[in-house]
Amino acid sequence: MNLTDASSERNNTAAPRLLILTGTTAVGKTDVSIPLAEALKGEIINADSRQIYRELHVGTAKPEPEQLARVRHHFINEKSIQERWTAGDFARDGRIRIEEILSRGNVPVVVGGAMLYLRALLDGFYDEELPDQADYVKLRAEWNARGGDVLYDELKQSDPDLAAKTDPRDHHRILRGLAIYRAHGIRLSELQQSPPQPIGHPFRLYFLYGDREQTYARVNERAQRMVEAGLVEEVKALAAQGWNDTNCNALKTHGYQEVFPYLRGEISREAMIEEIQKAVRHYVKRQFTWYRRDTRAIWICREFAEPDADAAARICSDYCSAIL
Repeated sequence: MNLTDASSERNNTAAPRLLILTGTTAVGKTDVSIPLAEALKGEIINADSRQIYRELHVGTAKPEPEQLARVRHHFINEKSIQERWTAGDFARDGRIRIEEILSRGNVPVVVGGAMLYLRALLDGFYDEELPDQADYVKLRAEWNARGGDVLYDELKQSDPDLAAKTDPRDHHRILRGLAIYRAHGIRLSELQQSPPQPIGHPFRLYFLYGDREQTYARVNERAQRMVEAGLVEEVKALAAQGWNDTNCNALKTHGYQEVFPYLRGEISREAMIEEIQKAVRHYVKRQFTWYRRDTRAIWICREFAEPDADAAARICSDYCSAIL
């Protein structure tokens, strides 16, 4: 579906008060968001799961300093990887920032490709986000092989609130909590404490995408550039501080977790790059699938030769027409 197919009934019937710009990895969301926010007198709320961390730079594709100077941004470099930051935290704090931006007479422009973070912000959490049966099959096998005590200890580390009220023999609850945390970095205790509550403002949700094969090529090129720009050195410095892909959730994501096997000498540099590229291409596929199911999404196709300002102008025109 493209922009010309969009109608206001596909989002909220009331005039929108905030704009959501999502899309596939490497489509150029950041570059499009700057002129878009400028045109709307907007402030950008970053909806990327890792750009909030001060220690992560090369592998996160953060906005450039010049871009940060042009438009006010939220949730960029605000936390350390030592701090807890989940989709639930983003949903809660993001809604607070939205109210603050609206109180200043500005437009909240939420930008990012973290699907679960956006779902949490807009809709709250739903049971449909729980892992599929395959996750439970794998965890049951782990329970039998490693023992319940080991997995219960893992639950105490990942979701201490849930563990505190769970019998160590309650394998169903332990496995459910671990499956959710491993798959999404979300604590089951958070889901139980925060029932689904849709955001209180009407919005327009735009999904920016380009030709699939060209997108994959851009993903491959970006992975290569990140490695050349010092991704391995960045991860090595974090490892020297004691952080790795087992004790830091922020490093258990594509672009970072593939570097650790290389540092341990388990794979070659070329294989590491290929693993990063493959993981991100798979994520792009998931993004397409996810937003095909979300009937509120307005699909915006762009040619990669199109100037960022022109793509922003098309989105701005549709958003402004929905206000009238």
